[in-house]
Amino acid sequence: MNGAKGYRSVWTYLNTVPHKLAWVDVDGVRTRYLEAGPTDAPVVVCIHGTAGSLENFAANYAALASKYRVLGIDMVGCGYTDKPDYPYLAKDYAKHVAGFMDAMGIESAALAGVSLGSWVSGRVALDFPDRVDAMVMFAPAGVTGDEQAEKEFFAGVRQRRMAAAAEPNWDTVTTAMRGLVLNKEDLVDDIIAVRLNIYRQPELQAAMPNLLAYIDDPNISDEEWRSIDVPALVVASVDAPNMFLANSYRLAELMPRATLWEIRNCDHWPQFESPDEVNAEMIRFLDDALLRVPAES
Repeated sequence: MNGAKGYRSVWTYLNTVPHKLAWVDVDGVRTRYLEAGPTDAPVVVCIHGTAGSLENFAANYAALASKYRVLGIDMVGCGYTDKPDYPYLAKDYAKHVAGFMDAMGIESAALAGVSLGSWVSGRVALDFPDRVDAMVMFAPAGVTGDEQAEKEFFAGVRQRRMAAAAEPNWDTVTTAMRGLVLNKEDLVDDIIAVRLNIYRQPELQAAMPNLLAYIDDPNISDEEWRSIDVPALVVASVDAPNMFLANSYRLAELMPRATLWEIRNCDHWPQFESPDEVNAEMIRFLDDALLRVPAES
């Protein structure tokens, strides 16, 4: 797709980035991951959203790899990772992320999560508190807020994702992903094609109910969010006045070391919609949190 931002695809973001795409065994689950950056640098693990994949962060790996050992993961049941047959709750996704860190020899890391990925990041910080150095949170889920808005939103998510898995074609997958971006041109063809190929896997179609089981999981409580004492960059997409914007403001109040950062002209995927702006802010934050380099004023 061509537009004001020029042609964009997963490969145009990665074709000059030395990286590794591979699978690793995580407690019996064959897990796909992408790795880039210096192996002796502080670690950043990128965690996708509902039924997503590591390509969610395609536009961010290069910038992060300039200073950090960055890894993207297909969580259990998602992408091209194995899909064991049981309902995946937030704690199960978190256990898988921690197990992935074990398999990769990572003691602790900063976690960058979008939507469900932010919820999972919070769950990792609660269940494995010594493993999380910092958090970057886009469109955070798992926050107690407007229960009716949350119920309606997740009912739509369940309907669209189940429809896309049951009949995976260009239209159903586009419909499932359309709400991720504010501007239509930012949902580039390559991202749709990647998701379509993932949803065409017969095992993914069978696993979709398990992937969506977390929807009925209780949110992380306010008290638990208050107990997460690590630096956190909470990204608020101010031009998308929905429950995720409210969640961002709520987390900025709850988390003791949170920094709220507002960004315009984005919705659910600011990391893909405005990658240059997001990458610069993430690196400023991570330099301060992980390298103890104060951000420039």
